[in-house]
This record gives sequence, structure tokens and C-alpha cells, in this order.
Amino acid sequence: MEMEKRIVVNGGMRLPIGYRFHPTEQELILHYLLPKAFASPLPSSIIPVFDLFFSHPLTFPGDSKEKHRYFFCKKKEVSSNEQRIKTVSGDGYWKHIGKERPIIACGKAVGIRRTLAFYETNKSSSNCNRTRWSMTEYSLAGFASAKVFGEWAVYNVYERKGSKARKQRKSRDMDDEDLSCSIHFIVGSSDHETGPPPPSPPTSADE
Repeated sequence: MEMEKRIVVNGGMRLPIGYRFHPTEQELILHYLLPKAFASPLPSSIIPVFDLFFSHPLTFPGDSKEKHRYFFCKKKEVSSNEQRIKTVSGDGYWKHIGKERPIIACGKAVGIRRTLAFYETNKSSSNCNRTRWSMTEYSLAGFASAKVFGEWAVYNVYERKGSKARKQRKSRDMDDEDLSCSIHFIVGSSDHETGPPPPSPPTSADE
């Protein structure tokens, strides 16, 4: 029981300190979503199954400290006009924004990527306000027989940051790049190199 508490946080899997689940889009499609659709073994059980269209994003399982959380969920039907998917709890809806983009692997389209934004219901009026919550939907393409197992998709849920936060993050990234360059220079030198090469002896022309 104690071990289970250490690896599960708020109903989601917690990785050991220093580890991050950061797959490429191709890896997400081919190594996780495709096996899920065909009921085949997965590389890891790190992506839980959860109905994202049931409640507000604040109630989603997993470690809230993680910038990106991944979930398996069955795709929902949307109206052709508004492209909205209302939550069961009635506290808002997800809306498709932007265009569909193909995921290419080995020269073929293996998946489709779509972005959704969450709009929160305003209790004081009939309007809905767009929140910072967004998610990227990855679905299969080119695997017609996968429909036998249902329209599974994998979702990357995240909270967008403001412009000030982006500037601060960019500044930190630049500091990290300077640090990595310094470390690379030190590690790359051999034991026999204690500094820059000595200057060349003066030639007769210089004298």
C-alpha cells in the first residue's frame, strides 16, 4: 500500500524524481495509441484512461506540478457548426481551434493532431470565457481496422502561460544554454590541455 502511494498521485502515475515523460508525436502515435487501439501491450502503463469531457480540467487526475499530462480517451462527436464538446458536469466546453495537421512517420500519415481550448461557463451570464487550459488530440490515420476497437485518442493536456511567464522562461533557457556551453568546454578538454595554445614565435618579418 505504501509503495502504491509513492507511485500514484491524484489517480495518476508519478515518475521518479528527475524523470519526465516527453515522447515525440510519432512515438505517441506508434508506440502508445496504436497498441491501445488494437488492445496490444503498451511500453508502459504511464498514460491512464480518463474521460476528459466529464469535468473541469482542474479536477483531472495526475500530478498538477507536471506541465504536460497525457490521457487515453474515446473521441467525442462534435457539432459541425460550432466544433464544441460540452462537459458532462456543465461547467464549460472544449472547442476545436486551428486546423488539423497530419503526423508523418516513414513518409506516411499515421496520425492527426488537433488542438482544443477550454471555455468556462460564466455563472453570472450566459457567456463562456476562454481559459488557459488547452489540449492536443492525437488520433490514428491510415489504420482503418483500428475502428473495430473504438475511436481511441491520446490527449496532451496543459495550461498556457502568460507573456510574462514566457519571457521569464526564455531568459532561464538562455541561462541554461550558457551553462551547458561552459560545461561542454570544460569537459571537452583533455588532461594535457591546461589552457589555450601558446602564441607562435615571432617571424623575421614581425621582428
